[in-house]
Amino acid sequence: MGDHAESVEVVYDPAVLDYEDLIVEFWAMHRPTGSRPPARYASIIFYSTDRERIAAESSLRVVRKHHGDVHTRLEPRGMFYPAARYHQHYYAKRGLAGLCAITKARVS
Repeated sequence: MGDHAESVEVVYDPAVLDYEDLIVEFWAMHRPTGSRPPARYASIIFYSTDRERIAAESSLRVVRKHHGDVHTRLEPRGMFYPAARYHQHYYAKRGLAGLCAITKARVS
């Protein structure tokens, strides 16, 4: 399996939607507390610039203030490698809701 974390690549136009708004959406659909998940299912906010890092750090401080220990970590964005086709759309293929419920309608 290697050293990886399963993730979703979000491509957005910052002229239309701010990174800060994406972070708000992340926290709205994500449970930040509970037992620590295995590394490949880690809760991670990726950032590409110092501005994004600062915004992510700020949001994490606020969430920790209200929820205590949060397992979400922040990391610089690296290469994104799509999963093998048979691993993609896991919940949709099985008619399941999944743990996170982000939809195009919620972020557009």
